[in-house]
Amino acid sequence: MDPRAQDVLLCDLCETDPLQYLCEHCDINLCTDCVSKHLSDSSKKHKIAPYHLHRKFTPKFSKCLKHADKDCELYCESCHIPVCSNCISSGKHKGHDLSDILEKLGSKKQRIQKDLEELEKKIYPRYTEISSAVQTEKAEVQTNYGKLATTADQQGEVWHREVTAIVNKRKANIVETKTKHLSLLDKQADEITHRMTEINQAILEMKNILDNNDISLTSTYKSRNDEFNKLPPTIKVTLPSLSTPTINTEKLNEMFGLLSSLSVTTVKPLLDEPRLTAAIDTGYNTLSSVSCLSEDQVWTGGNNKTMKLFNLQNLPVYQV
Repeated sequence: MDPRAQDVLLCDLCETDPLQYLCEHCDINLCTDCVSKHLSDSSKKHKIAPYHLHRKFTPKFSKCLKHADKDCELYCESCHIPVCSNCISSGKHKGHDLSDILEKLGSKKQRIQKDLEELEKKIYPRYTEISSAVQTEKAEVQTNYGKLATTADQQGEVWHREVTAIVNKRKANIVETKTKHLSLLDKQADEITHRMTEINQAILEMKNILDNNDISLTSTYKSRNDEFNKLPPTIKVTLPSLSTPTINTEKLNEMFGLLSSLSVTTVKPLLDEPRLTAAIDTGYNTLSSVSCLSEDQVWTGGNNKTMKLFNLQNLPVYQV
């Protein structure tokens, strides 16, 4: 962006007075005094209009990369690039599907607007909810592990000095287990924060494209909403417990109680809408039952006594 635009936009001719008008044919910004000077050039056609009427609606045609003096007024659907009239006449895009650049701009901006709304109103709020849930769980972890440490202290007081070493050992196990637990949650929180940062950056970039009708930026835009729609898996960890059996000095170490290990389960979030991942020809006239063996294998049963195991490449693996 022109640094002058951060304060007051100036006339392109005198570069001193604020701009008031725009010549639509020449695409030049003018102040009141410079309008007459610009119109004095009779070798070109001119159309003067107030600048504010065009500030947000006048498209910014990008210059052709191969023909610097030409504006790109068409878009090659086959090459996915803006092109000028010289590019077309050169024959390099012969047989390619071409569309009006302004129509392409409009459709692209509609897609960007749709993606922006989905990110702001649907995807990002879901990440916010997940992030909040992780933070709440971290607080609960601190409380619950504190309770475990207290239990260990109380049991140690009953056993006095003879169990001091065991108490310290168990507390060390608790701290180690808590560290692993918090490490898992910290990793998940970091991944969510990183993805939220990426979404915020994508939102800013899309708003920039929408605010600045730049053909080059708009034509190169690629949606990442499908990527962001794939929410991170939720980690479910079963809190360990500390048993407190009756004191038996002969089995002091065993009977003090063992801290159970972390039980980690990854729960993938359900999709908002079902997604077709494969189409399998089972060979049955009537398919009566389906059972998933794994993420990429499925058992099928039909109108006979044969069961078939398929993978997602539509290949039979086994049948009984």
